[in-house]
Amino acid sequence: MEERRRRASGQPTVHLLCGLPGAGKTTVARQLEAGLPAVRFSLDEWMLRLYPDLHFASGNYAELAEACKSLMWDTALQILPAGTDVVLDWNQWSRERRAVWAGRAEAAGAAVVVHYVRTPLQTSIERVAARAGRREAGSHRLEEADVRHMAGIFQEPEPSEGLRILS
Repeated sequence: MEERRRRASGQPTVHLLCGLPGAGKTTVARQLEAGLPAVRFSLDEWMLRLYPDLHFASGNYAELAEACKSLMWDTALQILPAGTDVVLDWNQWSRERRAVWAGRAEAAGAAVVVHYVRTPLQTSIERVAARAGRREAGSHRLEEADVRHMAGIFQEPEPSEGLRILS
């Protein structure tokens, strides 16, 4: 019912994704893109296309990724006024990141939904290994240690953040 009311009012939604590497965030993002009138912005796909030889652990990766997100967001700001949803397909792994992007979305007049893609750690490790073995385009090659590191710093979304969380 809420979705119908939001659609009738023309208010678009910014969809944020969070979960461990290999959890299926991009799969969910693609499902949203296909099932809604939505445009998906994938940080991994853009970064790998712009900088194919840049490893995500490189010293300048964070700076380049922020510039890329800024460009994607500038483009999203042109899409939202048309009433079309935007899917930000990069990991909102911390409360701080979710608050920043939710604030930007709300400032643009959009609703915000966090899609928490829950996956056990071992499943994430196995999926990342399988993806690396397939040399899947549009995703970074991660090792088990990378997944374990992310699991150690990942902050599960909580109702106290004041965001609508779907899982």
